[in-house]
Amino acid sequence: VCEKVWTDWEAFAQYAFNKSHSTCYAFVAYQTAWLKANYPAEYMASVLTHAQGTIDKITFFMEECRRMGIPVLGPDVNESSLQFSVNKQGQVRFGLGAVKGVGGAAVEAITQERGEAGPFSDVFDLVRRVNLRAANRKALESLALAGALDGLPRSHRAHFFHSPGEGKPTFMETLVRYGQQSQDSADSAQVNMFGDADSGAMIPEPPLPATEAWSALEKLHHEKDVIGFY
Repeated sequence: VCEKVWTDWEAFAQYAFNKSHSTCYAFVAYQTAWLKANYPAEYMASVLTHAQGTIDKITFFMEECRRMGIPVLGPDVNESSLQFSVNKQGQVRFGLGAVKGVGGAAVEAITQERGEAGPFSDVFDLVRRVNLRAANRKALESLALAGALDGLPRSHRAHFFHSPGEGKPTFMETLVRYGQQSQDSADSAQVNMFGDADSGAMIPEPPLPATEAWSALEKLHHEKDVIGFY
């Protein structure tokens, strides 16, 4: 009799929950279904954030967003938060924290400056304003590869990685150096009572290199490296 009961239990345990467990599952299923039905974009942004470290799940949920008619936009320094979020148009915006090589400190530096002084007008404005100790060259390069700087006028992705010759600095390195010099100049003007408050603006912007924009295939290749999928 004991063996018969035990065998039945084993079979039962392969698929069954006790009532208290199944009741909780049913309640959570009701809550999530209600959220998905009434706040679809916000719900999917939350689900994507939760799955942020798993490429397969991210891909699956992005397909679900597509099925639901919710656009999922790439990362953007002028709109993205640390995690997936919903913009004013009801679109899901990729989180900056989901980009490889961009740490939380870099994202905080960007979003805090954007919140205090408004969106960045171009990439020169970005490096003049953002704390470059937190958002260093490697973080900015990862953002460029992910397309997070595409919304800024005048520049495109190929600009940032162009070098005039072997052993010469890339344009991104030049940009970061320009930004640091501008910030240092502005700081020195603040501590000098006779200093020119606009002295940081006196440093000329480095000219954008003359280079062709990347093809769609090359953009996708680099996106795969820093985001995990095309």
